[in-house]
Amino acid sequence: ITGLSNSLLANELDLLGVADPYNGLQVLALYIGQFTASLVFIQEWKALTPQHLKRAGPIVLLDIVSNIAYWTALLIIGSGLTTVVYSSIVVFSALFQLLIFGKRTTYMQLIGIIGVIVFVGIASLGQVQDNAGSASSMVFGILLAVGAAAGFAMDFVWCNYLLELPLDAGSDYLRINDSKESPSLGYDHKLDDGGMCASPDAEGGGTGAPRARKLFSEPQVQAVTSLGIVPSLMYVLAYTVPYRMKLVLNPVHESEYPGSDSWSYVWIIYGLFVLSNGLHQTGLYHSVGEGPTSAVTAGINKGLQAALTFVGSAIVYCHVQHAQCFSVYKGIGCAGVCLSVFWYGAGDYVIARWCKSGAAVGQKDAQSLSSDINPTKPLTFATNSLGTATPAE
Repeated sequence: ITGLSNSLLANELDLLGVADPYNGLQVLALYIGQFTASLVFIQEWKALTPQHLKRAGPIVLLDIVSNIAYWTALLIIGSGLTTVVYSSIVVFSALFQLLIFGKRTTYMQLIGIIGVIVFVGIASLGQVQDNAGSASSMVFGILLAVGAAAGFAMDFVWCNYLLELPLDAGSDYLRINDSKESPSLGYDHKLDDGGMCASPDAEGGGTGAPRARKLFSEPQVQAVTSLGIVPSLMYVLAYTVPYRMKLVLNPVHESEYPGSDSWSYVWIIYGLFVLSNGLHQTGLYHSVGEGPTSAVTAGINKGLQAALTFVGSAIVYCHVQHAQCFSVYKGIGCAGVCLSVFWYGAGDYVIARWCKSGAAVGQKDAQSLSSDINPTKPLTFATNSLGTATPAE
């Protein structure tokens, strides 16, 4: 839900004239929301050490760059297509897990990845054709959205890795190796181990094993990454404020969108945008370290977010932005991406349950067959008309 509200509120700010990508206000809103929400876990802030900042510090820079790319893409190609293209984050997550951490994908995940690539292409084709006069800007916006997806995928995969670090992790624990015993990210299916019917818990990523104490908690990762508020605020104070007439005030005055003549309405929308981002980031960081279930959660969330944003954008903004209107290409792409992303997250569980139910049926049939032949009951014979002895019923 907060993914949907983020996209719609950002588009509303764009129509009001506040969302110039150069003013940095969208990124600042995200970090204000995330930082404020992280203060709820004030004890986790107090437990932070220089070691936490050293290990998670690079994520802050990656997060800032990815946010800039995402919100700029949203302004260029609209909230609907941005959300669908951003769904390709599952593709990059799988690739980074494989290339960096040695985590292989399953057959079901590969099907989901291929589906996302195909249907994102279909949805993108429809959007470009709907905006034939600005195809180059649409392509640029799509590339920005893809770049943001790749950046956030690396961000989330690395956060997941940090959340798996043991409390006594040495300085050499961060070194990645190529063996199957690389640091666990929770979900560790193998293409060549167990086939389609392998148990989701087979590689040590199950929820049954007791969890050791970790170096990071979810609120601590959220707290460290929220420090992106510092460079973001510095940018706004150093650039946006001195050039506020060009970047904020004039665009708002020149906007003909209803509500742009009321600064109270503009501030209300911006405040809601801050609140929505704070809730969204809190939910994100509390789900990214949940082991094997996090893939299912991410798949369902991205699928629902893509579908809701497409529908919501068409309902709210089609009358003022033709690019947001629903089309055949968007319909096919939306449905395909939703199914593919869901299958990427839940396909292994669906197949595992199907295999389990099939095994249960086979076991029941075997038990039924064995019960028909009772070894403790002696066989009795009857003589037929030809004088041949046959086993009696």
